[in-house]
Amino acid sequence: MKIADIKGYELSIPSGPYDWSHTIGPARGKRNAFFTRVIAEDGTEGNCISIERGSILSTIFHNTIKPLAIGAGVHDRERLWQQLLKVSRSEHYNFFGMGAFDVALWDLAAKQAKLPLYKYIGAYRDKILAYASTFTFDSIEAYQENCKKYVKQGYKAIKLHVHGIPDVDIEICRAVREAVGPDIKLMLDVSGAYDQMNALRVGRELEKLNFLWYEEPLRDFDLHGLKQLNRKLEIPLCTAEQASDINFGVANHILHETSSMVHASWAMKAGITGLMKIAHTAESFGLSCQVLHSEIPGIHTSLCIKSCTYFESIVPEEAFHLCVKNPLIVPDSEGYIHPPEGPGLGLDIDWDVIDNHTVQEI
Repeated sequence: MKIADIKGYELSIPSGPYDWSHTIGPARGKRNAFFTRVIAEDGTEGNCISIERGSILSTIFHNTIKPLAIGAGVHDRERLWQQLLKVSRSEHYNFFGMGAFDVALWDLAAKQAKLPLYKYIGAYRDKILAYASTFTFDSIEAYQENCKKYVKQGYKAIKLHVHGIPDVDIEICRAVREAVGPDIKLMLDVSGAYDQMNALRVGRELEKLNFLWYEEPLRDFDLHGLKQLNRKLEIPLCTAEQASDINFGVANHILHETSSMVHASWAMKAGITGLMKIAHTAESFGLSCQVLHSEIPGIHTSLCIKSCTYFESIVPEEAFHLCVKNPLIVPDSEGYIHPPEGPGLGLDIDWDVIDNHTVQEI
């Protein structure tokens, strides 16, 4: 069976302001999203919702993906992935387009097989612990209040996004540990804001506070710095989220011993195909692969990766829950989340949102 058509919708969707780190830039209040439809000859279609880079994806789908893919076999995911990888030699942003297209192909195939996507890929589990992944708050009190609220909601772990200012960040971490107590797992993500000296200083404080991992203390291109930091600290580092060249860039991190765990998502690592290549490479070297927040496709892939111990749940949960009627995915009483029911991704598309917020249609 062949791909009969591909449609894409660039979306502009109002959302609450969100801020990862005050060092990155101003908080944003709109999502430049993209909705992908890959339609097979029998009318079955696969979908993907990308929460950002809608204008870039519009260009990639129009210029590159649609001309290459129309008429190709719906199950030729690896061949199409490799063809698009060649194009990325001169069009680096193509990785984002590869991701959305690849997820839609997996969704289509699982629907035709009448299986939930994680079962179609190959399930390791049917639920996974989630951690609440915070935005950046203006005050220490706001961190404490919100983190206590997340614990009441059922989360057994919390990852903090902070200001990127070492002394401020240390105080936030101390205050949150005091607020939630010793039994809640805590992680810190500083979005590559530190230099080596401050990264080491903060890391040693995190060890005293019994944090579970330390994410992107340096920029991912600083392989030498990360290797030195990894040697000096006991706390596990989590790296490679922003590594270029998808699974090949992650392989360089493993080669340079930058961490004991890697972070990856379908959105930045060329789809489920790229993400699973990374997970298998990490497993071969005894490293864990944690899945970066990537909405419903990320939940399905988390259930297929043995070494993935948590799913990253952005809080508030509605922040990235776009274009679907599915209920918000929140932890149960034991802190686990479950994938949507139904074949494929299990998406219940909200066409009113897509129709009302489409900027352009491919």
